Amino acid sequence: MIRRISTALLLSLLSGFIGLQSAAADQANLAAKGKQLVLVCSGCHNFAKGEPHKIGPTLWNVVNRQVGSSAGFEYSDAFKQFEGSWTPDNLKHYLASPATFIPNNHMAFSGISAEADRNAVVAYLQTLTADGPTVGASSSFDYGGLTEGAGREDVYSVCSRCHSIMLVKQQGMSRSRWTDMLVWMVEEQGMDELPADQHERIVDYLAKYYGG
Repeated sequence: MIRRISTALLLSLLSGFIGLQSAAADQANLAAKGKQLVLVCSGCHNFAKGEPHKIGPTLWNVVNRQVGSSAGFEYSDAFKQFEGSWTPDNLKHYLASPATFIPNNHMAFSGISAEADRNAVVAYLQTLTADGPTVGASSSFDYGGLTEGAGREDVYSVCSRCHSIMLVKQQGMSRSRWTDMLVWMVEEQGMDELPADQHERIVDYLAKYYGG
């Protein structure tokens, strides 16, 4: 009788341990997907400890931080007047529709429509702490269907800020026309000028895989 109880207890403990391992693996995979989704945010935000603010505040240690409180960043009145902190739930609601969750804020971003993607982004943001785990790359993330190759991550992070990746893939332009397009985006559309090495990687990639 005692042996049967001990065996049952052992099996129960083992099942619970496996369940915890599985949950941890699921969370790690979700954070890995989020790490790649936030590439689109990197034009306005930094993520690593000690990196400065950009157009938007650094997102290091953002989870559970008081809204509008990152030292050294000049927030709009909408953020300053918001009473609350960036809990995971608040972040998910904000990411769904920034203009709805905090009206009159200055963030030029319409939101993330897919709940699964919002959950992934928040899972990644939760790792941005001093004792947070190192997050790898998600093997299932396809960069909007862009062809694998050097420069793909740059193209995704820069182009998907304003455009559907499908639109990018449909262009089929020569290298010189891709170059002219990037120059036009900077001069006429207000895009920040890219570092020279990133500009070259993007043009090389687009000309090679989506050239005319």
